[in-house]
Amino acid sequence: MKLDFKTLNIKGLEWGKKTTVSDGVLYINPIEAVVACGTHPYIENITLHIARPGESVRIMPVKDVIEPRCKTSEEGAMFPGFVGELRQAGTGGTLALKGAAVVVTENNDTNAVCRTGGFIDMTGPAAEYSPFSRLFNLVVNVRVNEEAQKNDTQAVDDACKLAGLRLAVYLAERCKDNEPDEVKVYETPETDPSLPGVVYVMQMLAQNPLIKDFYIYGQLAGATMIPTILHPNEILDGALVSFVGSHNTVCSDKQYMYEIQNAPAVEELYKLHGKSVRFLGVIVHNEVLTLPGKIRNSLFTSKIAKMLGADGAVLVTEGHGNPDEDIMLNVKNLEEAGVKTVIISDELGGRDGKSPGLADWVKECSAMVSVGNTHELLAIPQKMDTFIGNEASLEILHVAIERQPEEADYFYTEMIHVTGACAQAGLCNLSAKWM
Repeated sequence: MKLDFKTLNIKGLEWGKKTTVSDGVLYINPIEAVVACGTHPYIENITLHIARPGESVRIMPVKDVIEPRCKTSEEGAMFPGFVGELRQAGTGGTLALKGAAVVVTENNDTNAVCRTGGFIDMTGPAAEYSPFSRLFNLVVNVRVNEEAQKNDTQAVDDACKLAGLRLAVYLAERCKDNEPDEVKVYETPETDPSLPGVVYVMQMLAQNPLIKDFYIYGQLAGATMIPTILHPNEILDGALVSFVGSHNTVCSDKQYMYEIQNAPAVEELYKLHGKSVRFLGVIVHNEVLTLPGKIRNSLFTSKIAKMLGADGAVLVTEGHGNPDEDIMLNVKNLEEAGVKTVIISDELGGRDGKSPGLADWVKECSAMVSVGNTHELLAIPQKMDTFIGNEASLEILHVAIERQPEEADYFYTEMIHVTGACAQAGLCNLSAKWM
C-alpha cells in the first residue's frame, strides 16, 4: 500500500474572503466554513473562532482536535464512513495542513454530568504541556439543543464530531491546488528478512461509547469487535476515528484525532523500516469491560502478531483502571509467545508521585516509556482574556487543596485536565522516571 503525502506548512491563521493558503498563512472564509460543518437537528448554532499560539485564550471543553486533511486523488477516501465514501484509506494522495487544527468545543451545556473535557491554554503554564497550544487553531464552538444534551449525549457528540471532521476536510480541499511545501511517500516495501519484525499494538477503549468511542471505517469498535490488523497508512489516513465523549474527565492522555493522524510511534517505525526493523503493521485491540473479553482479545492480539512474524511489539493503551489489565494481558501473552514488548503509558501516580502508576503489572513487563504523571499539580491563571466554550466546565479544573500558588490570581489544577499533556501515544513533552 502506497500513500503519497503532501504537506502545506501553516504559519499563520486569518479570516479572508477565500479559504486558501498564501505565504504560509491559512485564510478562512467564515461563512463557507460554517456551511461546511453541515447541519444536524441537535445543533442550534455554530460559531468559529481563531486561537493562535501565544494569545491569551482558553478553550474548554475540548471535544476533538483534528488536523485538516483531504484526498488529492480519486483513489482512497478521507474519514471513510463519516465524511468520505466507504473506500480504502491509506492509498492514493493526501494533503495535510501542518501546524493548523480544528478544535471542537460546545458552549451551552447546563447538565453537570457533561461539564467535562480538557482545556487548551494558548499561553501560560498549561500551554507548555499541551501539544495543541502550538497550533493555529480554528475553534468550532457548537451550541447544542439542551434537551438533547440532557437525554441523548451520545447523539450530540456524534453531531459535534461530524461537524469537526467535515470542516477539517473542507479546509484542506480548498488548498489542494497549492504547491506543497513537502512531499513524502508512506509504504513498507519488502526488506531484509533478517531484520526483526515489529508491530504497533494500538489499544482502544470499547467499554462505553458515552466516555470514548473509536470507529474503524465508520463502524463502532465496540465490545463485539475482535482485534484486527490495519496497514499503518490506514491509521495515518483517517480510517480510524476517535472522539472524546461528554462524560469523559481524563483528557491529558486521550488519543484525539490529531494524535492518531500524527501517531509518533507509527512515524518512528516508518523511519526505522528497512534500517533496523521491519514494520509489519498495526494491530487494533479493543479494550472491553469483561475479563473473558479481555482474555479473548489478548489471545487474538498475540496470535495476529505471531502470524505476522513479529519479534517485537510497541503497545499503547487508552484509559486507566481496568484498561491496564488489557495491556498487561497483551504483554504477558506476547512475551510468552516470544514477542518482546515495550509499553507507552502515562501514570496515575498521585500528587506526590508515590502512588502505583498503573492498576496492574506483570513480571513480563520489563520495558515501559512513561509519558508523565496525570495527577501532578500545575498552577494556572484564573482566567485568560478570551474564553471559548462552556464556562460551566471550569469548575472541574479546581482541586481540593489547602495551599494556594504563590502567583496572584492563579489556582491549582491537575495535569489530567491539560489536553494532550500526557498523550499516551507519545505526542507530549512529559515523562517520568523511577526514583
